[in-house]
Amino acid sequence: MKKIMLSLVCAALAFGASAEGATRADKIRAKLDGNDRNYVFVTMHRGDWRHYPENSRDAIIGAINHGADVVELDVCRTKDGRFVLLHDRKLDRVTEGKGKVADHTLAEIKKLHLRENQGGKNAKVTKYEVLSLEEAFDIARGKILINIDKFRFWPTEILECVKRNNMEKYVILKGEMSPAQVKETFGKSWDDVMNGTLCFMPIIWINREGAMEKFNDWQTQARKPIAYELCFKAEKPIDVLESLAKDKATGPRIWINTLWDSLCAGHTDERGHGGDAKGSWGWCLDKGATMIQTDRPADCIKYLESIGRHTLE
Repeated sequence: MKKIMLSLVCAALAFGASAEGATRADKIRAKLDGNDRNYVFVTMHRGDWRHYPENSRDAIIGAINHGADVVELDVCRTKDGRFVLLHDRKLDRVTEGKGKVADHTLAEIKKLHLRENQGGKNAKVTKYEVLSLEEAFDIARGKILINIDKFRFWPTEILECVKRNNMEKYVILKGEMSPAQVKETFGKSWDDVMNGTLCFMPIIWINREGAMEKFNDWQTQARKPIAYELCFKAEKPIDVLESLAKDKATGPRIWINTLWDSLCAGHTDERGHGGDAKGSWGWCLDKGATMIQTDRPADCIKYLESIGRHTLE
């Protein structure tokens, strides 16, 4: 009996130490895996680009400081097979350089500096250098989850980079692929998707023909996705959204992009920023969304906090 009690005490102490030592990223991932559907996850699109160059070091840090749960980052592949944080296939818009990213090595690109905010030919060149994906991992590690955009172009290589840097539980991968395509691409790592280690989020354009069939294909897998990213130009038809909303309590989460009209049928950040928060983010919540990607994080988080839906602890 004493041995049993001692084992229980030791287990409790170990659990306590583990819980106490959990990083912010651990808490966010635990919340993502759990059944708390009151909490709404906020993803910052390309980081804090209103104050720093998009996809830059301080754009990631800014997302953390804002209280975002996820930072969305874009990747592009260099001539020597490395990944850098750039949205475009060309250097021109967001850096002082010119030409295709694929025609330059990582070392060459690291010599360039980013243009302010979202770039453009008239945007000032800043002190910020282009980040490698590994550098982004190190900045975000323990503090925030990362959503890697452009994953669909180099899925195998990006997955290898994620695993090599031990970021499996802290990265959200996504794409429009079917389960069969993901299984073929991931190989043995498909098991990590099915056991919940890796988070792959299907993207479904729910106004398009075949959306329901694609959704049902994912829903019949041994393990349903943690979340679906749903994109839609119009409010109807949205059968997939309505089907998911019926299972709000324990079903997969709904991720909605409020970035521009064609992604959310006009329920945009700018609408919320202009004073109609209920018509923007509120509409998404009413439809069952518990994950929102935004370009207006301060406004979005303020609204969510005002209705008690963004408290991590």
